[in-house]
Order: sequence, then structure tokens, then C-alpha cells
Amino acid sequence: MHGEPRNKCRVFPFRSSLAAAFLIAIAPLHAAEVIPPMGAPVCNHVRFFPAPSREQNMVGGKICGSNVSATEGFHVIAEIKDKPREQEWTNFVFSNSKLYRWLRYEAPPGSHGSLGELEFYSGDRKLDGYRFGTIGDVEGRGWRYAFDGNPKTWVEMEEADGQYAGIDLFEQATARVPKFLPPPGGVQQPLMVDINELTPYATVRYTLDGTMPTATIGEVFKKPFKIEKTTTVTAAAFVEGWAPSPPLIGTYLIGDGVKPGLSTLHIGNTLTDITALFPLYVRTTGREHIYRTYTIPGAWTNQLWAEHTASRKREWGVDWEILQRIDHVTLQPRNFNIAEEAQGDQQFIDLVRTKTPEVQPWLYAEWVERERPRPSDKGLVPSSQMTKVFPALTWEESMGAMLLYVEDVQKAIVETDKGTKRVRVLPTNLAMGWIRNQIERGEFPGVKPTDFYPFLFRDTVHPGPNGAYLVDLTWYAAFYRESPEGKIPYLGTTLTPEQALAMQRLAWDVIQNYPDCGIYEEGNTAVGQPEFVPAARAIKEVTKIALTSSTPGAWFRYTLDGTTPTRTNGYVYCGVISVRPGMTVKAIAYKNGMADSEVADATYTPDRPTPPGPTPRRP
Repeated sequence: MHGEPRNKCRVFPFRSSLAAAFLIAIAPLHAAEVIPPMGAPVCNHVRFFPAPSREQNMVGGKICGSNVSATEGFHVIAEIKDKPREQEWTNFVFSNSKLYRWLRYEAPPGSHGSLGELEFYSGDRKLDGYRFGTIGDVEGRGWRYAFDGNPKTWVEMEEADGQYAGIDLFEQATARVPKFLPPPGGVQQPLMVDINELTPYATVRYTLDGTMPTATIGEVFKKPFKIEKTTTVTAAAFVEGWAPSPPLIGTYLIGDGVKPGLSTLHIGNTLTDITALFPLYVRTTGREHIYRTYTIPGAWTNQLWAEHTASRKREWGVDWEILQRIDHVTLQPRNFNIAEEAQGDQQFIDLVRTKTPEVQPWLYAEWVERERPRPSDKGLVPSSQMTKVFPALTWEESMGAMLLYVEDVQKAIVETDKGTKRVRVLPTNLAMGWIRNQIERGEFPGVKPTDFYPFLFRDTVHPGPNGAYLVDLTWYAAFYRESPEGKIPYLGTTLTPEQALAMQRLAWDVIQNYPDCGIYEEGNTAVGQPEFVPAARAIKEVTKIALTSSTPGAWFRYTLDGTTPTRTNGYVYCGVISVRPGMTVKAIAYKNGMADSEVADATYTPDRPTPPGPTPRRP
């Protein structure tokens, strides 16, 4: 291997922080000369365990570092030259004195990522941070297995090339995140804002327009500055050659014109946790939003109910005390025994009503995993809206199938619920369905048709910052009943202004055109009747079709079993329908502010081969 055996490990002593401070004092450093301070997590040692019988697949693997992002700007620190020992840990020590925020192992071409365990070290100190990796595993053997501490599990990815996994050290490997003084909050008068707790050799830049500062964009902080109106301040610290610090974001709400905010409680699992930035986004609109979550990773509502008075009693109690009132509560259905799910949801709704009788309950309709393994994906969950359902053959159809399930949970609750506000459905998964379709058709700005997951997700189900931003936009539109366009800055994401705008418009389109969100109004002018592309014809195999209308922005519901759809019954269309030979598709078009179209239908008859004629008789 290119490195040194563990038993010959050289010690790479850090220069002391005292010596560094002395040098700065007597001869101010240029940014490029700044050295990592004492104890900085400079990676010079990796420990790994090969996948069984795949030791050779690690030869050519690289240890790399970046100060740009988890996907760009990587430099090779060391390369594995020798075949690791079979089913043994290998300590791979190498020379490196550069501080990197993002560290990753890049698997050799053709290896499918084959790896058992992976650990990064600085000397003998194990490093840890936010873990990341490529998406697309075989039978669940994704990159999480490289960090599960169990050498008996291993990574195996679908694609042979381009595989990697690593950790993000965040503030461990950057200049300190600066602090605002006074802290962001609500005040009556204009104020002076200071930025303190600065790294001595860092440049701090800040912006006041919701954009992210960079090493070249934003005002260089030199002295306190004045804020005269409600403003979101974003600051970050920069040292040449290092990664930028994580951004500090705060909104100062100034004066009597601050708009009232809501108080919301969100019950679910990690797909609820991804909305952690939601209250920050709302604050940027000039509202003081109070937000609390009660979650357990992977939990169903029934488990959450059982735990709220048991092992999670204290956590629940803290949330309950902080929330003086609860304007909206969300629950996250995923138990496909609809009666059990409805019971768990109802228990939480009734409990919340003891604090706020007028609370608005929501069922948060989530998306599905990349592999689409749920009963709704496989057509195993009957729907009260149709006599027959079918397996979902595309991501977009999976969103419609999942929504049918959530609507049936809603129906089960409504049948017995005695509350003053009827439980509603929050159709975030429709936004996920449509953005997938836009990306694949090349209609979403700046994203390649193959980059849906890299652009929006950090693994096969959990969105990264970009995907979470889209979720937050749908929540904002539903709770505050207004478009987020031009109101919610895309803080903490990698979005361009054009991409953020496209997401804002998509979120509002979804919420205002899903009748159950309470914004939809029926008008007098009818929407143009659905048209089928391609039109009805004979087909030999499953054929993907699209729906269009002469009315721009029309939405559609459709059925495949002969049931007549309405704007509240049937699959919600997300850009594609998989039609089998012999199927009749019925569809209705609708749009907020207009009357529903007439139902249209198209039958795709089986295209049977012409039987051969009689064999000519020999003369």
C-alpha cells in the first residue's frame, strides 16, 4: 500500500496553538500560510475491513479530501496499492498535513464499492461526522454498512464505477462559526449587530438579502452594522485553503409590523425531522414561528403513542410545555393496517385538542424509498376509491398510490372523529412526484435527467438540504395559505435562484390544487377535457402515456379499473401513467378557480399478432 504499516506509524506532531498565535502576532499570516491548529482533525490514518472474498476489489481505492463539498473538489491523499489481508482490519497510515472538511473513500472502478467497514483517523483519534455516500445499493447493502461497526456486513452497490463514502466534519475542520450579538429575535427599534467569536486569521463575510456568503461574495465584516427593518443576516468565516465555516443564519424581527406566526407540532420519524429548518424559513418572512417535533427514527404512529408516556415521556413533556397552543399538528402515516394507523393518529389528535380544541390536524403524505418496496407500490393496499388498484411501475405512480393510502387513513379517522376541524392531507409527496418528472424530462433548470437522487437526496429515502427545502415549501404553503414565491430564501442549500423559484412555484401549485388543503375554490369556466398522449390504440406491452389539457396548469385524477374519477377520487396524476394492454384509462381535469372538466376515457386494446395463414398444399 502507498503508506506505512501501522507498526511503523510515524507521528505527525501538530504545532502548538501558542506558537501559531505568536507567529500571527509578530508577522501576520497571509491566509494561505495558516496552519491547522493543535488538535485539528487532519486525516492521516484510515482503518478498514474488506468485504468477504473481495479483498482484491480494494486495490486502487483512494482516500480523498475536499474543502468544496461532498461531491466536488476532492484531492487524493493516499492510494491503496496492495491487496488487504483476508477478513482482517487494516491500518493504513499515510502522510498528510492539510485540513479537509470532507473525507471519503473512493472505490476503484469495477468494484461495486465492495467494503466491510471504514474508519477515518487523525493520528490515533477516530473522526466522525455526517456520513454520506453514493446511492443505489444491491438488496439494501448500501454505504451505511461501511459505518455500522459490524465487519460481517458489507457494501455492494448497483453501479460498478464511481462509488464513494465518507464523512463531513463540519465545524471540526473549519474556522469557528461566528456568533451574532445581540442574538436574532424580535425588537421594537433598529439596532446595531456585532459579529463575535471570530477565528483570528479568518475573514468573515455577511449578507442581508438571504443569499449565502462566499469567499468573494458578501460584505467583509469590520465593525457592527445597523439593521433598521426585519432582516435575515447570513454570515460565514473563510480561511484560504480551508473549507468555509457552516453558515450562521439569523432573522431580526423589528418593529410593530411583525406578522403573527403559528405554533406547530410534528409527530413522526426521520422524514419529519428533515424539516428542522422550517421555523428558520418562516422567520425570514417576518413571523415568529414556534415549532416542535416528537419523533423516533423509523417509528410508526402506534409506537410513538406507546412511547410518549414511557421512555420518551420527558421529551414529550418538554414539547408539551413549550407549546402554549398548537395551531397545526402533523402525523406521518406508514402503517398499512389502516385501522391501526387511524387509531394511533386519532389518539394524538384527541390529546392535542385538550390543549387547543381548534387545532388543525394534518396527515403528512410522505414519498417512498428508491426501491419502492411498500405494499402501496406493489398494489397490495385496496382503495375505497376504486374497485381495483395496480402495482406502481414508476416513481410518479408510487406517489399517487401512497396518497390513496393516506386518503383512506383520513377517511377512517373522519368517520368517527368529533373534532371541530376535520383532519386534512398534506400532499408533499405530490411535489416529489412532479419534480422527479420534471427532472427526467429535462424541464427542471440546471439538473441532468439522471440526477434526481444526487440533487435532492442524501440516501435512498432521506432528502438532503435541497429536497428538504421543497418539503418545507409545501408546509409553508399549506399552513400559511400563501405562495412561498419570493418569500422563502434558499438558505443552507446548493440551489440556484432559478431552481429555488421553480421549487417555490411547484409547492404552491401542489397545495392550491389539492382540494383537501382548503385553498381550492370551484369556478364557472370548465377546464379543458383530458387528452391522452399517445391516443387510444392497440398496444403489445406496458406503454407509458401522458395527460394534457387545453387549460394550462390543469391537474388530473385517473382510474384504470373502469371507476369514474373525480377531483377527489382516483390516482393523482404526476406526469406518467403505465398502461397495460386491454386497459381503459378514465381521467378528469381540474384546476383551482375553475369548474371540473368532463370525464374522458381511452382504451388501449391488446395488439395481438395476426395468426399465420394455412400452409400451402404441395402439388
